[in-house]
Formats: sequence, structure tokens, C-alpha cells
Amino acid sequence: MNELSGFLLSLHGAAREVPFNAFQEHALKLLKALVPFDAARWGTARHDARGAAYHEPYLYNDSPESLKDYEAVREHDCAATWCLEHLGTVANLPLSVVYAHERSPGLLNYVHRYRHMHGLIIGCKSGEDGLRQAISLYGAYEHKPFDESQRRTLELVFPHLMEALQTNLVLQMERIRPHRGDAAWSMAVCDVGGDFLFVEPDFRDLLREEWPSLAHRALPANLARLAAIGGQSSFHGRAALFFTEVVHDAVFVRARARVPVDTLSPRELEVAKLVTTGLTHKEIARSLAIAPATVRNHLQAIHERAGVHSNAELVQQLRRAGH
Repeated sequence: MNELSGFLLSLHGAAREVPFNAFQEHALKLLKALVPFDAARWGTARHDARGAAYHEPYLYNDSPESLKDYEAVREHDCAATWCLEHLGTVANLPLSVVYAHERSPGLLNYVHRYRHMHGLIIGCKSGEDGLRQAISLYGAYEHKPFDESQRRTLELVFPHLMEALQTNLVLQMERIRPHRGDAAWSMAVCDVGGDFLFVEPDFRDLLREEWPSLAHRALPANLARLAAIGGQSSFHGRAALFFTEVVHDAVFVRARARVPVDTLSPRELEVAKLVTTGLTHKEIARSLAIAPATVRNHLQAIHERAGVHSNAELVQQLRRAGH
């Protein structure tokens, strides 16, 4: 009991202290001291017509090639299908024995190649529309199966692992959410497949304004394409601005409603930002290597687009927008 209590205290402490991109590895190392295993997967999955479809889960001591090879045999994986249908229950499976009875030899060859000889596998609902969060622990040696005590332990700590991941995710979301200006930023988090893991109500409202004909059970195609690129990207829509940032195996999306200054061109926005610093027309002109008359022309166009009548009003609107 002391060992379990120590694990839970360490896990929930790590959820608040360990960076998001390192949390799953850290949590699995903690778990490994409680339930020894040789490799693991932790991520989102969906049960489709071909079986269990994993959305690029985090791999612990497992080859990325295993996911590619799994695609060819996943329709025969009765173990994964059972686990995705019996949520909250850990299956303790001698995979090399289970797959020996399959008509296709592909799965048996697969477990021998990647040494997934034994598996402790559990899933739960995650997000919307049939999405599942799953953890699979693998034993590499045929003579070292998992026992019932280890199965019960994983079943007991699994909800804590999910809650700790959610806490870590929300804290990462707050690190990404802009806090400058008066603009109200809403957030959502998706897996790399575009399925929502967490959505704030205001974010969903902005999706409805931008894409009123969609059901919004997943990231719209325009944003999903940005997420697939990786890194940081932006989409300037008719009703809202969306910014995607891929961190580890999750996509963080922040959004806010459009304001008039969002219509400014990059050059106009550059001039407008210099206005907020208190520079004169001549000083702005020198800074940008343009004529003072060009600065005046830019400012006239900026005022018209932003719907303001003075630089003071322009400054207020820029600050509200977070510029």
C-alpha cells in the first residue's frame, strides 16, 4: 500500500511540475516501478471497420515501425477490439498464445518481431464520437507473463493516469493561451488525428460562427491540415482567428473573434504597432526607411479599416486585440 500511495503522490505531483512533452514518459517510468514491463503505448484510438486505429500514440521503448506494421494486421487483432469494447477493464493477455489461434499468421509474426509477447491493455472514453484513450503494457519474454496482481494494479491506477494527463494538458493549455490585451482567447486540444480531447464552450461557439454547417465533433479540415504540418500555424477566418501549435502528440488550438484591426495588412500592422510606442510620423518613417508621406497614407488607410478616428482609439483597439 505504501508503494501504491507513493506512486499516486509522485504521479499527481508530476502532473503539475513536469513539462507536457515529457509527462507521459515520466508517468510510465513511475508506473514501471509498480508494474514492470518492457514496452508501452499510450494514446488515442478508435474502433473502425478494420479494428483498432491508433492515432500516433506515445511509444515507450517501442519502435515507430511497429505502428506502420500494425496497420497491415490490425483487422485481425481481436485483443485490441475486445479492450476497446470493454472499457475500464484491464485485459491480461498472453498475446503470442492468443494470436497463435488466428487464421492469419501476420499478428503472430508481429508480436514476435516487436516482442509483444504479453500485454496488459486497458481503454476508456476520451473526447467525443467514439474516441478512446488506451494504455498497453508489453512483456517481451514468453516465460515472464503478467500476473493477476499486476492486472489489478493497472486497473486501479489507470483512472489516476488519465486524470494526471488531463491536469498536465490543461496546465500546458494555460501556458499557450495568450494573456496580453483584453482579447478573450478560447482553447481546444486535439490528438494528431484532429479528434477533440478537450474543448472550451467558447471555442465551439467560434467554430459554429466560422463553419456553421459542420457538426464540430472534430477539428475542421482547414485547421486539421495546419495541425498535420506541425509546429505553429495560423488560420485567419471570416469570423475568428485560429492558431495551432503541435506539442508532443497533441494539437493545441487557440482562437478569438476577429476585430477590425485584424483586417490590416502586415505592413499596416507594423506601422500601427509603431504608433502604439509613441513615435512620430518622421520617426516611424526613419524606422521603416519610407517617406513620412507614406506613413501618413498608411495611417489614413489604417484608421478607415479599423473604424477609428484617432491614434488613441487605434492604440486602444490594438491593445484589446493583444498586439
